[in-house]
Amino acid sequence: MTNIVNKRPQKKMQTHIQKAYSFLDAHLPYEYTNEVLSTLKRQNIMTSSSVVRNVRTGITTTRADVLNALLIVAKKHKKLKEKIESNLTD
Repeated sequence: MTNIVNKRPQKKMQTHIQKAYSFLDAHLPYEYTNEVLSTLKRQNIMTSSSVVRNVRTGITTTRADVLNALLIVAKKHKKLKEKIESNLTD
């Protein structure tokens, strides 16, 4: 079983990185690692699920490719949530 690590506070994080992490907090699904790994595989980038989780929790911030894949998955799920909300109001 994977241990969930709480995000570490960053001292001098750049604003666009802060915005990315706040977007992830709002829209990334609970089980995201497999979807992120498949997104990275389509881009011919091989990594492990532990690297994905480390980028998500802020342990490592040097992997911009993984952060971008996380954002792609979060955007996809944001659109799905918006579609569900629009179907409820119709």
